Amino acid sequence: MPVTPAAIRQTHKMKPLSMTNAAPASTSSFISIIFLLLIANDAFSASQKIITDDGREVLLDDDGTWIFNTTDRFANTKDGRRVRLKEDGNWLYVGAATAKSEEQKNPLPLDIKLQKVVIEKYEKKTLKNTRVKTRTAFYLQLKYPIQKNINVRDNDISLIEVRDNNGKNYPVLSIKQDTNTTLIVRADKSPSILDDAKSMQITLKAGAFGIETPITLSQRTSDFDEVAVDGFD
Repeated sequence: MPVTPAAIRQTHKMKPLSMTNAAPASTSSFISIIFLLLIANDAFSASQKIITDDGREVLLDDDGTWIFNTTDRFANTKDGRRVRLKEDGNWLYVGAATAKSEEQKNPLPLDIKLQKVVIEKYEKKTLKNTRVKTRTAFYLQLKYPIQKNINVRDNDISLIEVRDNNGKNYPVLSIKQDTNTTLIVRADKSPSILDDAKSMQITLKAGAFGIETPITLSQRTSDFDEVAVDGFD
């Protein structure tokens, strides 16, 4: 069949399929998918910022580790505003107070047991005699219904009393956090033979370690342990 001039003109009017024009749509979709995947991966791997019960900001990483995000602390005012307490002594408002968790609204009871009492004895020899100093260490086992760190505040010392069964007081010197659930409360001196003490007791007043009612724990002096130490701080 002969090719007419009209057919030739019609052939020239047809535009061939351009691969360069089709490629951008496919490439754009591919780039969009990669971008969404990167966003999703970043969202899952990002650290979670939380505020601890004592007001410190902590970063929780998805690998199971955590770090303090800042040395500042946070607190809520009575009128519902959030305050940042800076380490340099300054403070500023940072927004509305965060809602309390169910645990914070209804704090779980704290179970405290007296694990043991240890008389720490330090002997210092002089030219004529030996000087003996003692301290009484109360090992307190704290068991929470859920795992949480113990917040030991400086003013907790004033909320603790140590005395023997005869009513003699022994000033509390220090509180040391031994483990997450063990505290060591040290009191100055220990009962002597002349005191004829049959037992000693430690009383935690309301407010000590967050308790709402006083707790008194006691142990017989005959059950005390005694250890020699190289000195006292």
